[in-house]
Amino acid sequence: MERKPFLFILFISISFHTYSQDDHYWAQQFGAISTLMGGAMIGGVRDNTAIFYNPGALGFITIPSLSVDANVYKVDKIFIEDGAGTGLNLNSAQLSIYPQIISGLVSIFRNERLRLSYALLTRQYSNVLMNLRYNGEKNSTPEDPDSYIYTGAFDYTNQLNEQWGGLGLGYKINDNLSVGVSGFITYRAQSYQLTNFLRIIDTVNNTLDFGSINNDKNLKYKVFSMLGKFGINYEKGCWRLGLTVTTPAIKLYSSGEIQREVSMVLVTDDTLTGSGGFAIIDRTDKAKVKFRYPLSIGAGAEYKTEKTQIALSAEYFFGIKPYHLFEPNEDPFVYPPAYKDSADSKPYLNSFLHVINSSKPVLNFAVGFNQRLGKQFSLMAGFRTDFSSFRKSDETDSYLHTGGQWDLYHVSLGLSYHKIRNSITAGITYTVSPSKNIENLDHISPDLVENTTPKVFAQTIALIIGYTYYFPK
Repeated sequence: MERKPFLFILFISISFHTYSQDDHYWAQQFGAISTLMGGAMIGGVRDNTAIFYNPGALGFITIPSLSVDANVYKVDKIFIEDGAGTGLNLNSAQLSIYPQIISGLVSIFRNERLRLSYALLTRQYSNVLMNLRYNGEKNSTPEDPDSYIYTGAFDYTNQLNEQWGGLGLGYKINDNLSVGVSGFITYRAQSYQLTNFLRIIDTVNNTLDFGSINNDKNLKYKVFSMLGKFGINYEKGCWRLGLTVTTPAIKLYSSGEIQREVSMVLVTDDTLTGSGGFAIIDRTDKAKVKFRYPLSIGAGAEYKTEKTQIALSAEYFFGIKPYHLFEPNEDPFVYPPAYKDSADSKPYLNSFLHVINSSKPVLNFAVGFNQRLGKQFSLMAGFRTDFSSFRKSDETDSYLHTGGQWDLYHVSLGLSYHKIRNSITAGITYTVSPSKNIENLDHISPDLVENTTPKVFAQTIALIIGYTYYFPK
């Protein structure tokens, strides 16, 4: 058996660092009405979600209330054609149920110009699971006499949950202008695992040749941080205008665990080539973790008549330069030990457990519509972009991203029923990423060096339900 295929697998398995970063800043919206209007709320928000969209609008809200909004059912589907080789497709279809936001507005100040708000919201949530097994063979040809029995496996899991809790304070300067600030404590937890193994048995040569390579990565971490949002809101006549600034975060506490193994074994009874292999293994459960949030600036406008609202919003997220999410100073186990002293391998071994973060600048847009239907019903519709902040580089590991290589587009439609003391809102959001060619992810097919071009299609459908109770003044 030739060693070339194994050297190729070795190259694609160890020639990168691990990379991670949130890639879709507008994947989640908050509040049933706000979500169904596409999240275009920076200019005209007038409910409890102002604590997130624009705390400057809190000063204009006069009725204390409590709101509970949730993604009652959400189905995320990712399909990657030829994701693991020609004819080997990768698929993830997951059902999720989780709260969007629990929020309220209270009047505790004697000064009627001041408003206090509170909220607990799910800022990011994703769950991706892909599994694939393949058994095949490569038959000999006159051009290539090698023949192999081949087995491959691909197991991938990526789970992300980020919660924000905070308080907001708004101050109404006059009948036309209000300012506000929100402060949030953030909790972010992510776990990621990729396990691949590849096996080849030579079926032609008289010698018994067997090759195997394992690539295993597993990490999890949690980070507590603190960040703020500042807002200003202006209204006059039918127009409402808003401007917001969201700060980067200050880390309060973090912890992380990371484990990685890359190994190869070649067994043969050919006395000329001989058996061989290598192993690099390392682990730490005491890693300090950094996670950075981008600075962002948002602006919005809304035109509102007695029965109709038309809203526009945009938000620009600044880029984040490469930095280390994980940078443990560990000493990996290496076999044969001679590899450890090699000048070529030292940089790789020294950064074996490093995880690098980065993101590119992103500008997203949203449009929302709300039409009153009679005295008690409203029809809402919305659209928003959700461009990826994924920054491709030589150090990028696409697996740690839950969907970083493709952009998303969200549309929504729903109804709201209003009464004096409460309102109920329900609707559907649909998210799609048009088919797009992406970089090669992995090969577990007989032709180890084939150059496939995977194509991804992603979509999400979610049922949104919200309830708000209005307290007496």
